[in-house]
Amino acid sequence: MIFYFAGAEIPSHRALLAAEHIPHVGMSYMGLRRRVKFSKPWTIEDHYPPEQSVFLDSGCHTLNRPGVEVTEEEIRDIADHYDQFVEANIDHVQAYTEFDALTMGRDWIEARRQHLHPEKAIVVWHEEWGIDTLKQIADRYPYIAVGQGTCGDRDIIPLLRSLSRTIRLHGMGFSSPPLMLSADWYSVSSTTWLSAAQHGETFIWAGTELKRYPARYKTQARKRHRTLITGAGFDADRIDADDATENLRLSLWSWQHQIGHISQRHGKPVTATTGTATSPNEETGTAAVAVIDGGPGNEGATAPPAERVKKLLPGIETEQFTHRYTDPDTGERKTRTEHRVNAVDPGVRVCDGCFLAQKCPEYQPGESCAYEIPVRVRTKEQYISLLDSMISMQAMRVFSMRMSEEVEGGYADPNLSSEMDRLAKYVKLKADIEEAGFTFSMKMESKGSAEVGLISRLFGAQAEGPPALSPAGTVSAENALSQMGVVDAEIVEEPARKE
Repeated sequence: MIFYFAGAEIPSHRALLAAEHIPHVGMSYMGLRRRVKFSKPWTIEDHYPPEQSVFLDSGCHTLNRPGVEVTEEEIRDIADHYDQFVEANIDHVQAYTEFDALTMGRDWIEARRQHLHPEKAIVVWHEEWGIDTLKQIADRYPYIAVGQGTCGDRDIIPLLRSLSRTIRLHGMGFSSPPLMLSADWYSVSSTTWLSAAQHGETFIWAGTELKRYPARYKTQARKRHRTLITGAGFDADRIDADDATENLRLSLWSWQHQIGHISQRHGKPVTATTGTATSPNEETGTAAVAVIDGGPGNEGATAPPAERVKKLLPGIETEQFTHRYTDPDTGERKTRTEHRVNAVDPGVRVCDGCFLAQKCPEYQPGESCAYEIPVRVRTKEQYISLLDSMISMQAMRVFSMRMSEEVEGGYADPNLSSEMDRLAKYVKLKADIEEAGFTFSMKMESKGSAEVGLISRLFGAQAEGPPALSPAGTVSAENALSQMGVVDAEIVEEPARKE
């Protein structure tokens, strides 16, 4: 999936994207039009490095917003100049969207499509046109754009997933990683990365997912990930001071890792320099289909997919054990073989994809992880030992964060308070387990008036009265119970029940 970092029509953003060696950038024609009078030719070749691929967005979403008042004559003039701008820069753009001003009507937009470039032009579909129109566009054009607001309706995702197998799909204004995973998007454009400077948000790639923190949580988030930020080569002090450039650099770095992760999830190879994936068929965006010779009358038939062998997920193993039980119908003791599920080391982590690769002492390119965590929790003693380890680790974290709090001036860190509460929960959990007692219960049954008196005196309401005496003048509990037919029993300790 190609991810275009949009907003490159602004000089400062364009310079930052070039300095950070971002391979794919996006620019808005309408955004450029607000800054440039076009009194002299403005070319993409003169403003972008040759190694960058540029996506040109018409920017008509600004004209399609409610409340925007632009006359039809003005829109025609803007559209004509946009066509001239595209024609002058067609050799230096990777793709561009059509001029889809909804004010002019659908017929006007469709009439202009006869002049679109057959490979680089992207036809834009709007939700109000309906699903049938989307299917018709997909039958006629190889490259279609869909907005994020439209894809928010989950009913359309299966159709888009199906279309992505035959045509190229472009996501306009995407900011949701799950949405990027929902279909095999050929390309996506977004200005979300700019929120780090425009709205004070913080984007941090946490190793397995992209964390997005609103401005009101930025202080807490930056303290929590301070080690990760500095380890990635960024100035944490400048980020804490809301330096726009440093925060945008962190945002770019985080989003590039997110795009690489999405491409891997789609099963596409990720290039080391761009962090993006290449499509199996870069010309059309569709995967090649193997064709077999099926003999006469079966020309061009595709090979049926081989049935895949099912296997356990990494990190899971099963073990057999014999379960003994009593048949409820016959009362006979029987056995059957059952399976238990155990968690084990998955063994799928590789050094090249690990977020600790730059610091790990055992890092070796192309090798799997050298470490394992042999944890087994089966008995009560093992459970207590695990809790002891967790309490020790959590206590070290709390004391370390406490020192950091003092070094930074003693301001109460909410992250530290949260970790202290977690430590207290671990300690209480262990105390509850160790203080758990057992419950002893006895059931007695008598058949006769002579025995009722003895049972009542031992356990009933008359227990405080004079006991029944043995011939020796003392009470023998063993003799009394044996006369009632009560046999010796073993006291079984039961685990404490949670209230």
